[in-house]
Amino acid sequence: MIRFAPLIYIVLLIAGIPWYWPDDNHALLLGVPTWVVIAIVVSFAASCLSVLILTRPWPGESDSSDE
Repeated sequence: MIRFAPLIYIVLLIAGIPWYWPDDNHALLLGVPTWVVIAIVVSFAASCLSVLILTRPWPGESDSSDE
């Protein structure tokens, strides 16, 4: 999972920035523009990925906290 984290972050970055949306798109979702909802969802996904990566032990580090 950690090996693919940079790739996943790049995909999330591409999906989260609304540069691919047409200028005349005025669709609303939950009362806000659709690109805002997508940016918030992608930001939440990146945050969850960061938590997942940071809560696992680093390579070479033991998983126990008996120190």
